[in-house]
Amino acid sequence: MMDFPAILLYGETGFGLWEYLSDRAAGRLCEHPGSATASASGVACRACAACALVAAGTHPDLFVLMPEAVAIDLGARATSGDGDEASADKRAPSREIPIDAVRRLVDWSHTTSHRGGAKVACVYPLNAMAPPAANALLKTLEEPAPGLWFLMATHRLDQVMPTLRSRCRLQSMHRPSRAAALEDLRARGVANPEDLAAWCRDATRGLAPEQGAEGLAWARHLLALLDAGPQSLGAVGAPPPPPVAVAALQKLAVDLQRARLGMVPLYLPAQRRLLEVLGARMNPTAWLRFWERMGEAGATANFPLHAGLVADRWALELRQLFTASAT
Repeated sequence: MMDFPAILLYGETGFGLWEYLSDRAAGRLCEHPGSATASASGVACRACAACALVAAGTHPDLFVLMPEAVAIDLGARATSGDGDEASADKRAPSREIPIDAVRRLVDWSHTTSHRGGAKVACVYPLNAMAPPAANALLKTLEEPAPGLWFLMATHRLDQVMPTLRSRCRLQSMHRPSRAAALEDLRARGVANPEDLAAWCRDATRGLAPEQGAEGLAWARHLLALLDAGPQSLGAVGAPPPPPVAVAALQKLAVDLQRARLGMVPLYLPAQRRLLEVLGARMNPTAWLRFWERMGEAGATANFPLHAGLVADRWALELRQLFTASAT
């Protein structure tokens, strides 16, 4: 089998793709004496000069390519060109990898290794490239320079151009186990880790606890209001950002349906009794339509006209599902 110098990891958000990708890059660049076996397996010594440069984000043989907004979210340092910083404060951070950044990566790929070893390019997420940017990378992926490795990852493999996928060795990331998720959350000092692990379906790696906790808290708040009476949803308070709100409503819809059918809730098992009571009151046909609308809303949740009004509208629809007129 052909040895692909380009590896493409794929899996859902919370599977730890970026963490695994950066660890693997550090292992590939590690220079610890006698660590050839460890480096080949993707484990870095964390003590050599190369590891120190990687940790500082200044290794000359490591090129990190990611959108500005993603780098900010992760607290990572992307390799950028001159002038990027000057214009960053004049516009919103982009969630797309621009073609100019890809061209800088291509130019860098043809240079000699500064430290005489391997060179590694990390691209995350690969689906953030528009077709022109992806096409600019094709030739380099097809004929990489000796010693050059591409480590890439995506949460949406279906959005990666087939021509890019065909030049990579695909590797799937598996969902963490419940034990691993709880260990991760406890190590970060998360209160009630069991509840958050269930809410995230154990996909907690690389996830800031507040990201999951915000949706969980809002779902619980909505359940309490519904228990007090649908009219209580007239003022839901400050809603979370639309992407968080729509994901919470989708999970809530699934759990209410499961509880109504006598099944264990997936996301809110601790609220099973309340979900069963509320599930018995709802109109299943109306709930199915609501769940489908939330799926459609998820495609544009990052671009709402007015975040607060959008969430209020969804809350109003939620209240109507529990009225006698819901059909």
